Amino acid sequence: MASDDCIDVAWPILSQSERLDTETLIACAKSKSQQHLLAISKRQAVPVAVTDVLVVRGSSEVVTSVASNAGANFSGSGFLHLVRRSEGDSILAESVGLRKDIPRHIFHQLIAKASEEVREKLRRERPDIETDIHRVVVDVTGAVHARFGPASKDYFTAKRTIAKLHEKGELTEDKVFELAHSLKFNETTVALSLLCQLPIDIAERALLEKDREPALILAKSLDFSWPTTMALLFLGAANYRITAGELERLKLDFHRLNVKACREVVTIYRTRKEEAFGGAFQQPRRMI
Repeated sequence: MASDDCIDVAWPILSQSERLDTETLIACAKSKSQQHLLAISKRQAVPVAVTDVLVVRGSSEVVTSVASNAGANFSGSGFLHLVRRSEGDSILAESVGLRKDIPRHIFHQLIAKASEEVREKLRRERPDIETDIHRVVVDVTGAVHARFGPASKDYFTAKRTIAKLHEKGELTEDKVFELAHSLKFNETTVALSLLCQLPIDIAERALLEKDREPALILAKSLDFSWPTTMALLFLGAANYRITAGELERLKLDFHRLNVKACREVVTIYRTRKEEAFGGAFQQPRRMI
């Protein structure tokens, strides 16, 4: 019945039945009409695998519906699709911005692209994120940066979790790779902060810096491999994308860096943490 082409038959099953498994929902989301997708978007709980399909294939009405559904769960990729589709759509942008589970770095991208009207609505309806809204800036190239000093609950939770791993001696390179590869930005930032003995906001800014060199230096100072470093670079890149040419250049830069020299740079910066970002991270190509 859920797969019936007649929406009058399928709607109550797709929107309410708790017996439907994820595979059936995915099949319907991939092949049925927009009305079928809309029914799925209104379920009490919508799994990540299903929302991944809805945010790509769904109409504007479907995407707005699932974004407004507190019982829907989204992957990092799903949130990025929501942000992309919210450009020029203030209703969707507001719905996405009001979600309590949106990752902080993706929220920054949303706010950077949102209209002032949407920002103002979010300030009124979510006073807990007003500080984050003020912190987000967009430079002339459209790159998004956080204005330092994470203070969200997500960061505190991540700090507790990663600190426990660090205390047990389990915060290894493999763990950092796992966190970065899983797009866990907050946890990865805290991990770098602890391993490099730098403030969290500095580690965050190193990941987000558009010239990518600070991230290379932190990774090399920890003697990380290229695969781990690459995971960090993709995590901090806009939309998790880096061109093949840029990635090859970064790889060459990474292999030119010297571990000892990078550690000295991090030590120097540790003593100058109140200075403007970038001063201690300049000209890494000299560290051969």
